[in-house]
Amino acid sequence: MLSEIFKKPKPILGKIQLLALPGAPGWDGHWETLITRAEQEATALATGGVDGLILENFHDTPYTAGRMDPAGAIAMALLARRLKQFTDLPIGISVLRNDPETALAIAMNTDADFIRLSVVTGALMTESGVINSRLNELLHYKNHLKAELPLLLVDVTTAHLSAKGNTASGQGLAHLADIAAQIPGLQEKLALVLSDRDISTQELATFKGTTAYPVILEHQTCPHSVDAYFGIADGLILDVDTRKKSVMHPELPPTIDMARIETVVNRLRGVMNLSHLDPDIFLNRP
Repeated sequence: MLSEIFKKPKPILGKIQLLALPGAPGWDGHWETLITRAEQEATALATGGVDGLILENFHDTPYTAGRMDPAGAIAMALLARRLKQFTDLPIGISVLRNDPETALAIAMNTDADFIRLSVVTGALMTESGVINSRLNELLHYKNHLKAELPLLLVDVTTAHLSAKGNTASGQGLAHLADIAAQIPGLQEKLALVLSDRDISTQELATFKGTTAYPVILEHQTCPHSVDAYFGIADGLILDVDTRKKSVMHPELPPTIDMARIETVVNRLRGVMNLSHLDPDIFLNRP
């Protein structure tokens, strides 16, 4: 399903980190700034060459451990539909900290292509408190909405890769596989996102050989040797070193730097930068 959506064997995805939305503590009432910023990031990512976009309410901090505010969900849906038409790239929804039901509702109403789940099995201790898996709630809500599940990008860490020293986490993927086997069509709609900062290329290769699911890496996992990791993985989510402070709006958080995106994407795709070539190669010599 991954290659069907992104039309490439190793999709490179970029994050659009929305400014605080209505209902969030940091919402300032400035709709134009919110929209302009989202369009700028979408344009920079698309022009830089990514294959898909992840829309996330990144600046709705402090995150809630429960459901997203309805006003924020409506705003996120409006932005998702606008950006999907704006770039014509596949787009996914990530509602932080872990609200897959709202993500599904937004995706269903905006023709988004996938959603991301921060916690798919067990629980995670975060700055927002204990975040529990909501896979059960998601599957029930899917039936309630009479909706089809989109592609699910589910976060895992190195704790999931082996049962050694952490039985609950280690059995998490096995539990997920058992669930997927019992629900028609679910296995084909799962892809794993390795978001841990501590994994070697050897561990990645071993893990890839033991799972039937596509494995996508967060850029933070391999900021200094992304090429080697990308050669093993089934895709990459860009984030590290792709942002810069805006000269026009220095008070806002760093935004997407198109040149940095293009540099990373071209390197991973094996595209040579023309500025580094000897200009004589373009001369028509006899």
